[in-house]
Amino acid sequence: MTAKTNSEQAKAKVLAMAANLSNEALCTAWMATEGKPVTEELAMVRGWLMDVLNERLGDDQFDEWLMAVDGDGNGLDPIAYFSR
Repeated sequence: MTAKTNSEQAKAKVLAMAANLSNEALCTAWMATEGKPVTEELAMVRGWLMDVLNERLGDDQFDEWLMAVDGDGNGLDPIAYFSR
């Protein structure tokens, strides 16, 4: 068995932490990444958070949230999609 790479270890750690977050805390974590300068690390974390959001929202709600934007063209807080 090979050792996990740093990236695999980081992903496992973030997914484990995200799995323990309430929906509200998960959405707060997501929104904290909005508008930040794009880095490789930020893109990876956002992808991991999106994995958890997709799992919790289900495909239809997740897709609806991804396509939704506010009047300025910014993404919306996913919390509203948990109550639909």
